[in-house]
Amino acid sequence: MRQASWEDLFRAAEEKEPDKPSVWSRVAAFFSWEEAVTLVIVMVGSLAVVQSINSADWVPEMPSLMPTAALGLALGLIMARARVYEAIAHFVAIAAGVGIVGLSSSSTLQGSMPDRLSELGERMQLWLEAVFSGGISNDNLPFVVLVVGLTYLTAYLAAWSIFRWYNAWVALIPGGLALLSNISYLPGQNSAALLIYLFCGILLVARVNLLRNAKKWREGRTGYPDMISLHVLNVTVWMALGLLALAWILPVGSGSGALYSLWRSATSPITEPVADLGRVFSAIDSKKGGTVHKFGSTLPLQGEISLGGGEVMLVDATETGFLRAQSYDFYTAQGWKVGPMSQITTTAWPALKALQGPEDARRQFRRPVSLKVTTSKKSGVMVSAGQPLAVNIDSRIVFGPDQSDVTSVRPTRQLNENSQYRVDSTLSNASVGRLRQSTAQYPAWTQTYTQLPQDLPRQIGQKSREVVGSADNPYDKATAIEQYLRTFAVDTKINPAPPKRDSVAYFLFDVGRGYFDYHASAMVVMLRTQGIPARLTVGYITRPQDRVPDTNIYSVAEANAFAWPEVFFPGLGWIEFNPTPSEPRIARTGSDDQEFFGNGNDEFFEEPGPEIDPNAPVGPAADALDQFQVDEGSSLASRIIMSVVLLVLGLTLVGGGLFQYSWQHGLRGLDYPVQVWEKTLRLARWSHVRPLPQETPREVVARLRRELPEVEDLDYLGESFIRSRYGQKQLNPAEKERLTEVWHKARNNLLQRLLRWK
Repeated sequence: MRQASWEDLFRAAEEKEPDKPSVWSRVAAFFSWEEAVTLVIVMVGSLAVVQSINSADWVPEMPSLMPTAALGLALGLIMARARVYEAIAHFVAIAAGVGIVGLSSSSTLQGSMPDRLSELGERMQLWLEAVFSGGISNDNLPFVVLVVGLTYLTAYLAAWSIFRWYNAWVALIPGGLALLSNISYLPGQNSAALLIYLFCGILLVARVNLLRNAKKWREGRTGYPDMISLHVLNVTVWMALGLLALAWILPVGSGSGALYSLWRSATSPITEPVADLGRVFSAIDSKKGGTVHKFGSTLPLQGEISLGGGEVMLVDATETGFLRAQSYDFYTAQGWKVGPMSQITTTAWPALKALQGPEDARRQFRRPVSLKVTTSKKSGVMVSAGQPLAVNIDSRIVFGPDQSDVTSVRPTRQLNENSQYRVDSTLSNASVGRLRQSTAQYPAWTQTYTQLPQDLPRQIGQKSREVVGSADNPYDKATAIEQYLRTFAVDTKINPAPPKRDSVAYFLFDVGRGYFDYHASAMVVMLRTQGIPARLTVGYITRPQDRVPDTNIYSVAEANAFAWPEVFFPGLGWIEFNPTPSEPRIARTGSDDQEFFGNGNDEFFEEPGPEIDPNAPVGPAADALDQFQVDEGSSLASRIIMSVVLLVLGLTLVGGGLFQYSWQHGLRGLDYPVQVWEKTLRLARWSHVRPLPQETPREVVARLRRELPEVEDLDYLGESFIRSRYGQKQLNPAEKERLTEVWHKARNNLLQRLLRWK
């Protein structure tokens, strides 16, 4: 026997000790250079969306979304490559996302991290209470949480779907919806981000399809060129550059073109049900300009507004003044609502049927006024100069706690551009002396108009008592408060009241400036603290400069939006005041003349009738009023929620349709055992069990036994198929029941594998 030399021993030792893998080889095993190129494309596309949203500057509290998106991509990549079940991976991602979203959303708050997170929790709780109680919220922080959360989820889903599912469409659709909503809703947004996103999307679709096939080739030990991905990438780049020319027809700015119209039409069924959520995101859209008042069931006291927008209507009238659209009776710390006592006629109120008779108008010292209106855009409300009496088209009447208390008139159908209608109404002609003599003996139903929140700051009542001083009648008290509020400057660029802060108190004691919504709201609330019934009314105001030369026609635009208080005087009805200093005070030149409805004026009522029929069918007004709001570009909250719902719905429908087709395709007319066998094979392929085409039924069953050891009697599934397919033998009821039991067990286990629950 030969003795081993020292050289042999060392050589053997060296041969036994394998080389340790380098760091780069370990990284390559986890993440190849092919996937690194794909990740770069994903990052560029995702950051294009994020940059577009960042540059939109939706709210001042919005932090940069870049870190959140980067963390979402990173975590999605790690979880996708980690060998863990999907349920576990998603649980870890959601848990990490809660922390990331909380820290990012609270980064603009003041104080230490625990203080910021505590404030975030409190404000989210208040917002949720407003959501479920029908309240109003001016807090931007919940919107920040929503956008940051969706940014994280979109980035995570993009990385996961590409590097785990090899599915580019699931990765692209959420970001595309977010980007399209952003650029089509905010003015001033350009399409550069959209071009970049489309470019990356085209590359990803082609590249992910190649990576999926390459994975199958490697598993099947099929050779393919090493540089095939670079060749495909080169071709795809040139194709993408050519296709990008089509992107210019997509909507830019406020939205235009055929595709934008198609987008609006497709999303309207989902936008409309969530439109009401605008009441809890009321401070977001205010800076864009356009419609200030929606004339729905709520009127938030929002922050900055822009009195822009085009012409709303042309009004043929004999004098300038207020054009009433809707009155609100229920005050909250964040704005106004139509209270629970308000009702609306559920059937059409006939054209020219009077809401008040001439005798009532005489007793209240009111004079007739008539308007002829031609709409310049779609509308869901009809305006009147004072208390409406009759309209010349069928309508629905909104009234408060008493059926003589008309608060709004709505058309039975939406008014389109160039629609025309006439409204007859009355304005008070009572003199100052008559107003001072009015008693404080209010009807019981006016108690609704003294409602105030239980937590209303006491300093508002104290200030009200200080302002009214020694005034001993409701008119002098109202005039004193009106004069006091006219010392507050007009400013349309204020911030909304902070969370947990009453809006009127914020206006009176914090900022000391605001615009018509704040001036009018403050007067109503201050009067109510003195027990005087008052309400907030919104609509438009016509001024002498709005008059079309040499006519009695006034052009009313969104810039004419206005709000004012109405105060109830027993025996005289609702009387308008104006505490906003940008417009003159209302002149009280009346002479208590009761002859306005004398001879020759009764034809003002072409179909004289009583006040509203007490037997007329009515229903709650709050929900109905929101249906009259015209969709002029749904609120941001509605668009985001709509995009998420649309994504989920679209994926569900497409996925369900594809699954149903794949599940039932080619099975009609086959015997039951053959159908069960084919369905088992399909589920096995989808669950990555992957029986090979060349395997016999018994070999497939053997593979299933290895993959599904907990399912008993799998051999019977294969034997039943062989008997039916090749032996043309039918199963008896007992055999069919046995086969069904085996099939259900196999199906449930394969579905658990498919959904990554196992």
